[in-house]
Amino acid sequence: MKTMKIYLSSIFSLILITWSAQAIAQEGAPKLSPKEFNEMGHKGKKSVILDIRTPEEIAEGYIEDAIFVNWTGGNFEEEVSKLNKKKTYYVYCRSARRTIPATEKMKELGFKKVYMLDGGINNWIEAGMPVVKPEK
Repeated sequence: MKTMKIYLSSIFSLILITWSAQAIAQEGAPKLSPKEFNEMGHKGKKSVILDIRTPEEIAEGYIEDAIFVNWTGGNFEEEVSKLNKKKTYYVYCRSARRTIPATEKMKELGFKKVYMLDGGINNWIEAGMPVVKPEK
């Protein structure tokens, strides 16, 4: 009986640890509200706003001073590897779905300071934050 309790307890602990590790791994970078993202992303030369949306999405409007690396373009890892890893990156997409795996990839590549816009540019717009519209 005692052996069975130890066995079940061990299995339960292993399942809990595995589940916790997966939950943490799928969170990406710390999330910032639109206001926090705006304030921190525009702090200075060490802050970089990174838009990972497609060119078609960018054409609809983007956050001022953003640089662009398309997550779905097939060369994200190669392009983002060219960026200075010592800077702080504020990453966003449309709804934050792509931002989670993108920021995880950036961390794997050695980026230490990475944050994401909670809810993506959709949340940014809903919060009344400004968007740059490219000239046609």
